[in-house]
This record gives sequence, structure tokens and C-alpha cells, in this order.
Amino acid sequence: MDTSTYRIDYWQSKCLEQLQRATSPAGIKASCQDITNYGSIFTRDAVMAGIAGILYGNSKVIEGLRVTIETLHDIKGPEGQIASNYKVVDNQITHVSYGTLSPKFDSATWYLLGVAILNNNGFDLGEHYVNDTIHLLNALEYNGKDLIYVPQGGNWADEYPYEGYILYDQILRSWALEQLSRYFDNSSWANKADAIHQKINTAYFNTESKHYNCSFAPSGINETFDFAAHALLGMLDCSTDCQQYESALTWISDTFISQGNLPSAFYPIIHEGSSEWSRVAQFHLYDFRNKPNHFHNGGIWPIWIGWYALALNKHDKHEQLHSLADTFFKLLNSFKEFNFEEYLTGDTYLLSGTPELSYTATGILFLCKSLNINNNPVAKLYNNV
Repeated sequence: MDTSTYRIDYWQSKCLEQLQRATSPAGIKASCQDITNYGSIFTRDAVMAGIAGILYGNSKVIEGLRVTIETLHDIKGPEGQIASNYKVVDNQITHVSYGTLSPKFDSATWYLLGVAILNNNGFDLGEHYVNDTIHLLNALEYNGKDLIYVPQGGNWADEYPYEGYILYDQILRSWALEQLSRYFDNSSWANKADAIHQKINTAYFNTESKHYNCSFAPSGINETFDFAAHALLGMLDCSTDCQQYESALTWISDTFISQGNLPSAFYPIIHEGSSEWSRVAQFHLYDFRNKPNHFHNGGIWPIWIGWYALALNKHDKHEQLHSLADTFFKLLNSFKEFNFEEYLTGDTYLLSGTPELSYTATGILFLCKSLNINNNPVAKLYNNV
């Protein structure tokens, strides 16, 4: 793979600088700019940034992840709830949120994964860090059928109109339990991870479209393509040698990458006049951001490009990875000014959203790391290598 035109060394340096700026004594902030609460420390953003720190051996960012996880442990809710975000001013926590419009369940799963990955890389956070949160997620199953019912706004796509048994959340829970069970040698956690694996394989794959449905609920199946879910699914051991996941990778390549396009967060895009338009138009916390081809509604997020690149590397899809990198780096290097904006518009590839975002720096770092074809970077996140 010829990567000489990508400027990988330059982008790795710039992205690590961005994450180091975002790393405070209280944890890793979502952004260096405090716009609509982005200056707070968000669980999912900080854990992903910390994972990038581990992949690159950056001690400052790794320390930021450790502080984030320990703080989240200290401010847990009484039943093991993990905060979506917390804000620190003058070394004091001034605000803790477990979700504004709805609870953020992926805060719990990213937290559990953060504990597991820290432990897999030289730390030793005891079971008391995770026991109550794992028990809480088990209780949220309620019907004992291995899947968690997620309310609208209950994960990272908190202004997108989907709810129910959302694939993204099941994947994160399964991955976290998979890793924690190995570190703590806990067979019940391993069995639960395996049970979730089985449900993912049987309940979500769309045999007609050849990709995974994003969710299902009593009202029906939502066949929307969820890029984040597909990227993270590649991290699970159960995706290896899985013909269904292989088919999904082929569908993504045929639909986006081989056409010279980048996958959007969700597809197809919801346009004004569609049956879903009223739901997306009425659901927002601050300003309406989900115009067609924007934000969750068709925006292109570097964070998920990066995770998907790691998945392609892990599954030895080097030709697809090369095509993805060609398209992304050609675009990235064309910008006269780039300030780690949140996403790109899906139709015109314009930079948009909050700037100086840890999410964006993390995604680019993942993509750069994935291009080391002779070394599977994902292996560093596991304790079995």
C-alpha cells in the first residue's frame, strides 16, 4: 500500500497534539472549546480518545483515560449508573449528567470497556469498578432475553429517531463483557457476552440487504444502516470468520467505498417529506442540527471512519482499507484550514459541527494506525496477546 501521499506522520502528530490539549487533570474533554457543553468530559469520547492514547503509547492521554475512569467510578449513581458527562471548574466537579432528554446507556458500556482495556494494558482496577454497573445492565434486560431496550436519545446518536433493541448498544455491552470476563476469569460474564453474540447473529442480520438492521422494537424492524454499529461489530471475536459480517463488509464496500464515497453515520438519509421527517425535526436539545446530510442524518464522522478502518485491518480487508484511506486522506489534505470539526456534510464534504473535537482526532489516529498492515493494532486492546 502506497501511503506516501497521506501525510500520516503529520496527521498523527497533529491529532496527538489535539488529544493532549483536550486532556486535563480531570480527564479528557470532548472538545477544547466549551460550546453547548462540549467542554465537559464525556464518557464515550474520553474512552475512545484513551484507546487512541493506548494504541500510540501516549502517556498523557493514557493518564487522562485513567483519571476519567476513576472519576466516573467515584460519581456513579447508587445503582451503578455511569454519568454521560461531568464538568470540572477550578478542580471541582460542578455538573454531572446521566442524560438530559433520556438516559445514556452507552456511557455504561463505554465505561466498562475502558476499565477492561486499562486492565489489559498494565492497570489493575478491581471488580468493584464494574460489578454494580454490570448488574445494572443485566437488570435493564428485564425480560431476560439478553438484549437491552434503549430509549430514543439513549446513546451517542442522541438526536436521531431510533429506539428499541439498538444494535450499537448490544455490541458495546458484548465487547465489554467479553474483555472483562477474560481479565477477571468470570464465566458468567463470558456466557452473557456469548449469548449477546448469538442474538446479534440471529436477530439483526438482514438477509436481503446483506447488512445488519440498526434496531427493532414492537413497532417493527428499522432497516437503516448504522455505520458505527458495523464498525464496532468488527471488534468482536464473533465477527471473525462470520459469513454475515463478511457480507456486510462487501455491502459497505459496494455501496460506498468502491464508489469513492465515505459512509455516513446513518443511511439512507431522512429528507423533508419522508415518513420519519417529523420525528427527526422535532427531536433536538439545543438547535436543530439534523438537516439532510448533516450531523447524525447523513453526516460523515471521522470517528467511525477510524473505527471501521481498524475493523478492516483486523479482518484483512486491505484493498477496502486502501480505498477508504485514499478517499479520506485526499479529502482531508484538500482542506486549507482544518480544526478537527465534528463531521463532514454528506453531500458536499464541508467541515461542520463543533471544532477541536477529540472524537475527530481519535478517528484520524485510528485510521493512521490501521494502515500498518503488518501489525494488527486492535490486538493491543486485548489481553490474550
